[in-house]
Amino acid sequence: MQESAKEWNISFAGCGFLMAYYCGVYSCLFERAQFLLKGAKKICGASSGALMGAILACKMSPAKCCENLLEMSREARKGTLGAVHPSFNLLKVVRNFLNRDLPDDAHLLASGRLFVSLTRVSDGTNVLLSEFDSKEDLIQALICSCFYPLYCGVFPPSYRGIRYVDGALSDNMPFSHLRNTITISPFSGESDISPYGNPFYFHDIYYNNVSIHINFINAHRVVIAFFPPEPELLAEMCQNGYKDAFLFLKENKLLKTTSPLSEFTLNDEWENIPTSKKYISKNKLRVNGNSENILPGSIRKVFYIASKRENEQIRCPKLVSCLMWCILPVEVAYIMLLRLVECTPEMWLYLLWMWQMTLRTIGQILKKAFSISYLCLQKYPTLQLPSTSNPTH
Repeated sequence: MQESAKEWNISFAGCGFLMAYYCGVYSCLFERAQFLLKGAKKICGASSGALMGAILACKMSPAKCCENLLEMSREARKGTLGAVHPSFNLLKVVRNFLNRDLPDDAHLLASGRLFVSLTRVSDGTNVLLSEFDSKEDLIQALICSCFYPLYCGVFPPSYRGIRYVDGALSDNMPFSHLRNTITISPFSGESDISPYGNPFYFHDIYYNNVSIHINFINAHRVVIAFFPPEPELLAEMCQNGYKDAFLFLKENKLLKTTSPLSEFTLNDEWENIPTSKKYISKNKLRVNGNSENILPGSIRKVFYIASKRENEQIRCPKLVSCLMWCILPVEVAYIMLLRLVECTPEMWLYLLWMWQMTLRTIGQILKKAFSISYLCLQKYPTLQLPSTSNPTH
């Protein structure tokens, strides 16, 4: 891609807590190539990729993005069962962050530019939303795009009266088929900005338009997407995102030599920093030496504070830990009861929706069965067996 291109898009894949990688990518583009962010015609994403797209569209601070992600991951690790503990309500935490940090005119900044991928529950069809009436309308669309069934709950949220689930289940990278779309993914694969990883026997899979190499590293990344690690590992992922984005800019000759960072800084600083070993076509950009944290100072500070807070937490003695596991069933039952009380006013709506979905599913199954039976009868008509009479003896 060249800077002279008339228009381009940016598309983020859904990835859960691997969003730390996106924070590094965003920080690099924010510092080194702001014209890519300002000139993007479409900013697309599903799930956490949609959240990242909203952050770009609303021009939020990269440091604030990292701070929110670290706070979210800390909340997810609090409970005995981590992110799957009933006390952790991911969508509630996300909604609080969006209400607090999105600007009041977020819907105006996002309309026509941000494309949020959702999956309609009734038929599994992908829906792209790009027009939003208010800030609350935008937030509800993002919440629907982030709802991963069972992990986030049982009853999917609704948007304008229609229920949706995670957009990654139908289209995990919108507009990725267009040549002018910059695809970004934290999984090693064929995306424009992504980590490097050797696939086993050169095999990869396409998960709803996202190329993912089959290897152990990507398998580990899938686990991290649902169960966030410590701040140190998130910081490393963020730094790798920064490096890979820089290499993309350098390979495509998109670096600004007139930026506040001089050409000497670019050559001297980056030639001695190991990347995440992403292969660079013909140039084979090789770097050696020991790596230091090359993230901007504001982001380094955020990760430092989070790591310090993590290390200062008092470790529970073994006895206390055993007691926590013993009372876990009671705690889970109590929290589930509270959840039931909270959703009681809308319970009849949920039950009506489940009944309608059940009838619709049964109807589709019967329709499919009758269709198959009809085709079979047409293709293999009933054979008329010749009548036989009993032989006379």
